[in-house]
This record gives sequence, structure tokens and C-alpha cells, in this order.
Amino acid sequence: MIPFLGIFLVGLGVVSAFQLLRAKKRVHTMITTETLSAQELAQLHRAALDAVGPGAFRQLTEVAGVVRPSPSGPLTSDLAQTECVWYRTRITRRFETRGSGPNRRRRRSEVVSDFLSPTPFLVEDASGRTTVLPGDRLIDQAPKTHDRFEVYRPGHDKPLGLLDIPGITRNERTLGFQQEEWTVAAGSRFYARGEARDDERGALTVGAPEDGSPFLMAAVSEQDLLGVERRKAAVFRALAVVCTPVGAVLLTLAYLL
Repeated sequence: MIPFLGIFLVGLGVVSAFQLLRAKKRVHTMITTETLSAQELAQLHRAALDAVGPGAFRQLTEVAGVVRPSPSGPLTSDLAQTECVWYRTRITRRFETRGSGPNRRRRRSEVVSDFLSPTPFLVEDASGRTTVLPGDRLIDQAPKTHDRFEVYRPGHDKPLGLLDIPGITRNERTLGFQQEEWTVAAGSRFYARGEARDDERGALTVGAPEDGSPFLMAAVSEQDLLGVERRKAAVFRALAVVCTPVGAVLLTLAYLL
């Protein structure tokens, strides 16, 4: 028992240390990146167009305001059919496996679908609007608007047309599907830190930085997101400081005994 507990605590401490570094990096990135209004960003872009032409503008920036749909109109989420500018839909299969050991049945789960809408949307401030291209990235603090478990029965339709999921086999039985959805509604407060760039047509968007630095998006203000990341850093710091040495002591005791 002691060795397993020691390994668990050391592992938890190491993972917490990595998460601490990640949270600190995100905080540092937000603090050191300048927030530009839509008007300021447009002026910089226009100057680059006049000097070099389309396709050359690159600027790490933060944008903040409220979200609006793209000119093509709002989206409709897959599960709850909620009107929004962005959504994430995740389907998790809960299933039961059967073995020959003392614990013959075990319940497990697997994510069978995790979709993030890639459609651009607009961030509006007092001076204008900026297009944000979310791509395949998560939006932090997006509200969960759907959370439902549906029991699976043979012959029933699977969610979102998932036709290749096993129902009942000799050693495995599907119990059901956990259906979750997160959405960002038009008019929500929004913050993004990314790279503003244009294409060969001169269209300006903010998206994931090409230099690999953090691309942050959140359905809250920058100050709110900073608060979240600082609280995360405090928790992970405590776990790293406590778990790693305690786990190492337990492993040493186990070896000596």
C-alpha cells in the first residue's frame, strides 16, 4: 500500500508542477501582451497594407469586448439547438466490461466525439469589430448549456449519428451516452490573446500565433481569466510542494522496509 501511495503522490506532484508552469505562463502572457482596440488594430493593419501590401501583417495582441456572430449569421448547437457564436459538443460512451477475475464487471468510459465549431465570429468594442478565428481551440469559461445521460437500448439511434459504436458484445456492454455541450452566446463578454494577421486578400483576423505562443480565448473579461489562472497556480503550487516530498518519503520508507 505504501509504495503505491508514494508513487501516486510523486506523480500528482510532478503533474501539478507542470500545470503550475502552464498557469504561470498564461498569466505572464496576458500581462505582457498589449490590448488593442479594433480601431488601433485596423490602423496598424492599414499602415502595413500601404507599406508592404496584403499578406505580411503580423501582430501579437489582445482583443476584448462582446462577441457577435459573423456576417453569415449565428450558429445552432448540435444537441440543445441553442443559438450561439461558438459551441463545443462532447459525447462520452459509458460501458461495462466483463472479465474472469474477482471483479468481473468494470465500468469505463471513452470520449467518442468532441467537436469544436471552427466558424469565425466578431469581437466588438467601442471602436469597432475584430474577426476571431477559433479553429480547433477551446474557449475557457464557456458556460455548459447541456448535460444529459441517455441510456442505450439496442436498436435505438445513437447521438449525432455515431453508427460505429458497439452496443453489446461478448465482453462489453454499452450503458449509455453522456451528452455535454458548451456554448458562447452573442453578447457575451469575451477576451482573446492571439496573432492578428491578414491573408492575400487583406482580410484581417486574430487566430493562433504562428510562433507557438499561447492562443487564449475566454468567455469572460481578461481580469476574470487572470483571477482563474492565479487561483489555479496557487492550488498547483501547494500540491507540488506537498505531494512530491511526501511521496518521496513514502517510497524511501517502502524501500527500507
